[in-house]
Amino acid sequence: MPKYRKRKQAVQRKNLIGLVLILAVLTLIAGLGFFRYQLHNNQTVYDPETLCPIDVASPKYVALVFDKSDAYNKIQQQFLRRFFSEFKAQLLPSTRISIYVIDAHNNKAISPDFVVCAPRTGDDANAFYENPKLIRQRWYERFEQPLDQAIDGFMQPAQADFSPIMEVFQTISLSAFPPHADAAQKQIILISDMLQHTPEWSHYRGQMNFSQLQKSVYYQRINTDLQQAEVNILYVRREGMEKLQNKRHAFFWSDFIQSIGGQVTLIEKIDG
Repeated sequence: MPKYRKRKQAVQRKNLIGLVLILAVLTLIAGLGFFRYQLHNNQTVYDPETLCPIDVASPKYVALVFDKSDAYNKIQQQFLRRFFSEFKAQLLPSTRISIYVIDAHNNKAISPDFVVCAPRTGDDANAFYENPKLIRQRWYERFEQPLDQAIDGFMQPAQADFSPIMEVFQTISLSAFPPHADAAQKQIILISDMLQHTPEWSHYRGQMNFSQLQKSVYYQRINTDLQQAEVNILYVRREGMEKLQNKRHAFFWSDFIQSIGGQVTLIEKIDG
């Protein structure tokens, strides 16, 4: 009788252990299923053309502005390629980059000439459920390569009778910085000799007095709100324009940008 009881208890223990193992496996499967559901459910939807998140604010909005009336020599192009190489390496994922061109055509649509958002580089990929190599390949093929090609194209000069630099800030304000993205960082990187030249206002005619500009009807027409965007100016030096590209010129732009809600944090002369 005792042997029968012991055998029965041993069978019960095995059954209990088996039941516990089955419950553990089922719990693990359910947990993995829930994890995959949550992961899929929480994934952001991206625009297939721009790689920008849809219905979600980007962490940072950057407007790159190229002055097509300027010609960039080989040294200046080398400087800019190095600058943008460092720029790309520091981008937060989903940073929205809009590229604008300053030319004589003021009647074109109020929109950027090129838009792309930075995807993840793959450095922070979770090897458990992600493929770092594929993420890196996507970064290069869908973001880095098209952006580099766009930048190289916009560095090529074009014939222009006017250089409406002040007008481009209004275009940026209306199309680069969404009104609902107050918490996002905003940055403007302007590559130009900064020599404004329009029928209404021209630095070539010696018009460098910002107080006079601010009182004009022209200023009221181009006035805008940059929403406290950080403005970096990569200042392209022009041969024979040393009398115009001076401290007074820099102060003019600092005063103008501050008056339209921007903050000049860098004015750097480009090598060459």
